[in-house]
Amino acid sequence: MWEDLFQSHILGRGLDYFIRNLVGNVYIKEDSIKATVYGTKEYNVEIVQKEEEIINLICNCPYAASGNNCKHMAAVLFYLEGESKALLNRDREENINKLVENADMAIVKGFLIEVIKDDERLLNRFKSKLKLDISPEDMKRYKNQIDSIFRKYAGRHDFIDYKNAWGFISELEGTLDDDIQAMLDNNELEEAFELTNYIFIKVGNQDMDDSDGGTGQIADRCLEIWQEILDNCSIELKRKIYKWFTDHLDGSVIDYMEEYIEEILFDNFKEEEFMEKKLVFLDNKIKEYKKVTDQWQYRYSLGGMVLRRIDIMKESGVSQSKIEEYCKENLETSGVRQYYIDSCITRKEYDTAIRLLKEGKDREKSWPGSVANYSTQLKDLYKQIGEHKSYEGELWSLVLHYKEGDIELYKELKSIYTEGEWLEKREIIFDKLSSYRGMDRLYALEGLYDRLIDLVVASQDLYMLMEYEEILKDIYPKELLSKYEKKVRAMAINTASRAHYRDIVSILRRMRKYPEGNEKVMEIVSEWKQRYKNRPAMMDELSKL
Repeated sequence: MWEDLFQSHILGRGLDYFIRNLVGNVYIKEDSIKATVYGTKEYNVEIVQKEEEIINLICNCPYAASGNNCKHMAAVLFYLEGESKALLNRDREENINKLVENADMAIVKGFLIEVIKDDERLLNRFKSKLKLDISPEDMKRYKNQIDSIFRKYAGRHDFIDYKNAWGFISELEGTLDDDIQAMLDNNELEEAFELTNYIFIKVGNQDMDDSDGGTGQIADRCLEIWQEILDNCSIELKRKIYKWFTDHLDGSVIDYMEEYIEEILFDNFKEEEFMEKKLVFLDNKIKEYKKVTDQWQYRYSLGGMVLRRIDIMKESGVSQSKIEEYCKENLETSGVRQYYIDSCITRKEYDTAIRLLKEGKDREKSWPGSVANYSTQLKDLYKQIGEHKSYEGELWSLVLHYKEGDIELYKELKSIYTEGEWLEKREIIFDKLSSYRGMDRLYALEGLYDRLIDLVVASQDLYMLMEYEEILKDIYPKELLSKYEKKVRAMAINTASRAHYRDIVSILRRMRKYPEGNEKVMEIVSEWKQRYKNRPAMMDELSKL
């Protein structure tokens, strides 16, 4: 299997590139395939094969230049595999068509009855093809079919692990894309809505390893179906749908799934009867949230509901002055405060905006992200209106406290001083941020390589070394080579997987590019061939140097 040529995390990145359609300009010859993969740059990949066996993989990316099989190669191989499967499916479909066309119809009917009588899913799909009305028994069968998918993957403990999550989500997507979409095509909108809701609620309550975001995929698809139903349904059905949405914003749906219901509810139902109902609904929700003692829930949920109400007020033609009064009543939530600040800046009411920003910094000092946001806006506003002293002070606060080590802010602060002044000012920053993990970037920006090399050598891994290797290699070759040596020796102490040994060999290849590096690598390998001779996988990888 060609997948064995890659480390698992590289395979995953290659699959991501393939899924995002980043493989193009594919040119296939008998013994080679050339393609372009669009990553941070355009990379050219060539795959050389003989009798379907891969002989060589080539890519002009830096990772491949170090002797590794990269994600760009994997993306092209996933592309070729997909094309091959598509071709096989087309051939298979043609063969089936010929088979059915040449068959006796009585045999076909008999076979069809035999197949669908014990398969609820096929029976439902067949009835859908015939465009027959959906009966209550049909709906039970559909729900049984959905339940069986959950039982199949959840098992006895009602938990879907990572290994089974992808198959589970794929089968549910099949139900949404095939069965429910067929209902939409047949204008069976109420039934489509009921089944979509059934899936939405069950998925939200299912305990599973959702590392790949499958729950979000299903919720997004449900949202699309809801939107299609609302775009085509009668006012009577729309009233039923509105009631279902508002009834299920009562805490019965898990919080992050409620956001999907809120989105569809407040982006639709623009008729006057619904606008009035939404205002009443929101007022009741806002009263509930103002009683909540949990600070995060209060900030997040209350602010969202108040902003929703403001949107409806604007859509309903409520005067700006009344909207502003409503904002003032709800400034305790950051979202509303931000909305009001933005409104003041738009109207050039800068004094009010500055006061609100300062208040925000003080009120929300336990929330660093909010304070940094308010401070950034204050800094920009001071600069815009020419209050240079206040601008400088706020910029210093950002660099030293609210956004420590932010490169762009650091550059902005540097730009307001002369070269001589800055030499003194930067030392204040370095002294204050001495324990900050991003000091390497500041040293690199200033060209302080004597300080940067100390950080690189002291770092526990090789990420910092590799990031600054190009600028430090010619100045501190011995220090970097020594850092590499300590790392590979530490990596080699314990028996590990073949992938781990490949990583070691990759580092050794980098070491060989240093003065005296080749000799050092030969010394290390010679030593390891004696010390670790009973590790065949390690010896095999070392032989590829």
